[in-house]
Amino acid sequence: MIPRIANMAKILAGTALMLLAACGQEAAVGNAAGTDGAEMAAAPTQQNRDWIPAGLTLPQPHTVLQDTKLGLRTHLLQASVETDPTPEMPRWKSALEAAGYTIQPNTGSDRLLFSNDKESGGIAISYHQEIEGYMIQIDITGKGV
Repeated sequence: MIPRIANMAKILAGTALMLLAACGQEAAVGNAAGTDGAEMAAAPTQQNRDWIPAGLTLPQPHTVLQDTKLGLRTHLLQASVETDPTPEMPRWKSALEAAGYTIQPNTGSDRLLFSNDKESGGIAISYHQEIEGYMIQIDITGKGV
């Protein structure tokens, strides 16, 4: 399973770089293919994820496939889990609302779109046979420069 995850991470990183090249943007890419702690909010760790809203946590166990900063304002985190994380959506929605985000209505059970006056983002869940499980993708883009 680990070789598949490593290959998927390389494919995802390559895809992100191709998209940025097509848009004419520079990228600072950081890629990790290992398990990290459950808390995704900022902590004094090697990989500081202070861009993720407080209260959002990934289910355990999980594997980080990609942790990327795209340009100056966009961050992307992709992680895999073996079981369907869709039941986490109501908890994530509550955490986002408590952090001051507005939730876009009617985005479905596998997608959550949110924003505030400084940034907008989304959480998406999808099933992938290549990783033998589900992918959770969190992306946030800052508004303005």
